[in-house]
Amino acid sequence: MVSIRLEPIGKVFKADDGNLLEILRQAGVSIRSDCGGKGICGKCKIVIVEANATFSEISEAERKNLTEEEIKSGYRLACQTTISGKSATIFIPKESKAEVRKISDLYREAKIELKPAIRKFFVKLQKPTLADNSPDYERLTRIFGEFEIPLELLRKLPKKLREADWEITATFWKNTLIDIEKGKSEECYGLAVDIGSSKIVCHLVDINSGKTVAKGYEENPQVAYGEDIVSRVTYASKSPENLKKLQKAVVDAINGIIAKLCKDAKVEKERIYEAMVVGNAVMHHLFFGIEPKYISVSPFTPAIRKGVSFSAKEIGLDICKQGVVSSLPLIAGFVGADAVANIAITGVHKEDKLSMVIDIGTNTEIILGNKDRLLACSTPSGPAFEGAHMAYGIKAVSGAIDSVRIVEGNVEYSTIDNEKPKGICGTGMIDLVAELYKNGFINRYGKFKEKESDRIIFSPTPRFVVARAEETEFGKPITVSEKDINEFLLAKAAIKAGWMLLMRKMGIDESKLEKIYLAGSFGRYINVENAKLIGLLPNIPPEKIDYAGDTAVGGAKMALLSLDVRDEMEKVVQKVEYVELSVEKDFHSVFIRAIPI
Repeated sequence: MVSIRLEPIGKVFKADDGNLLEILRQAGVSIRSDCGGKGICGKCKIVIVEANATFSEISEAERKNLTEEEIKSGYRLACQTTISGKSATIFIPKESKAEVRKISDLYREAKIELKPAIRKFFVKLQKPTLADNSPDYERLTRIFGEFEIPLELLRKLPKKLREADWEITATFWKNTLIDIEKGKSEECYGLAVDIGSSKIVCHLVDINSGKTVAKGYEENPQVAYGEDIVSRVTYASKSPENLKKLQKAVVDAINGIIAKLCKDAKVEKERIYEAMVVGNAVMHHLFFGIEPKYISVSPFTPAIRKGVSFSAKEIGLDICKQGVVSSLPLIAGFVGADAVANIAITGVHKEDKLSMVIDIGTNTEIILGNKDRLLACSTPSGPAFEGAHMAYGIKAVSGAIDSVRIVEGNVEYSTIDNEKPKGICGTGMIDLVAELYKNGFINRYGKFKEKESDRIIFSPTPRFVVARAEETEFGKPITVSEKDINEFLLAKAAIKAGWMLLMRKMGIDESKLEKIYLAGSFGRYINVENAKLIGLLPNIPPEKIDYAGDTAVGGAKMALLSLDVRDEMEKVVQKVEYVELSVEKDFHSVFIRAIPI
């Protein structure tokens, strides 16, 4: 066993000998590992300051991702390094820290008739007598009719009724009694949850009024096991223990958000009776602890499609002991309940006009259609829009360059929270690539042109200096290389190929598209003109593009508040035509054509 001291946070802990990345994961230390520990991304850099321990030899992956100067200074990749011995002091550089990103404060709301699954009733029961010694359950059925009751609550029923002197508030989920309170209680809350590949968003909702009383979010801790969902599927499929780790990680994160929301809103967690959860198919399976392996291999089959409901206790969610955790249905393949939530809140399934919903992220979902026909696909855009696979790419955290302009050769940029730049996030890359192209620095294929500028470094590989060393947080220039641009263009091409193929199947071109809903936090901050220039979005007038914000959590809230919405979405998914891009014969050729700017 080795004693590890982490700087600059000063955390000291003991761990069994083994892989450093796994040791840090188990210790709850957030460190970037965008590739899931495969030695590809080079983002899990650590520095060995001093040690009374033995480390593994420098690997080929480390020699590829670290400079000679870094290696001499004690830099290693945590995923490639094993440790054994007595003690070590390890420094985590700023660029390796996993930080919580900023998310959109724009949430779409929809007016619906409140018809929740949760209902509360205050009743005064007749006390048993020798003349009327009916059992407690039967006494309740006189008021409520026949209903289901969990064994755990049934065990406590006699005591609860008598302690309340037969004046109780009964809480039902549909036709199941899930709680009994003494006296009159009207407090009734639910939770709307969007489990994204990268972040988790929760709304605490007053069931009686339909209003959100508190909002919170957290980084999805599963990113430590891989930025992309395929890496997580691979990890989870290796053993039941790995699947349990991923399931526990996301449940623990949601429980942490619940605790904060309850504190902020002064709500007891026992008054939260249902959580409505949405997410893509893999996130759905990992949250419920369902084997996700077969979603990622042909014919890409999930374990279940219809909406599900399980006890919160079974899942491990920290709400009412007999509370319920539900999910909207999935569509197919990787397209999950979050896409269904997007359909619900945008209402594209009810409109005459042809609309497109694009939720850009690690796993980008696209919906196209109207009330007559709906098509859906999931594009393998990968984590490039989250900053992975780029030397200075980062998520939308404080200090990320999020917008760029090039004016007469001078670079103007903004950063999140106006902090010193520490990297460039997805929206910044959209602007940068568009600006480099508009100003003649790169061609359509992302290759640098021969152009006089002190911003271009050609040795050892061509790079463009976005922020100079004296401007950045860590004293090194933030640059973008041809490799970085190529990674970005490949991600862009995957998305463009997705909507091109959907439009082809619908028999339309861009001119027939009447509305685009940009869903998710990422879409909220996109420069639409630059996105259209590089081909990320269809070229339609800007007034037809709707910054929809975090629609998935809004759709989850709709379902939380209305059984009619749940029933409606079950019917909608039956008519959605899922397009599996990987088996489309034209996908490869369309994808290749979609790469250039």
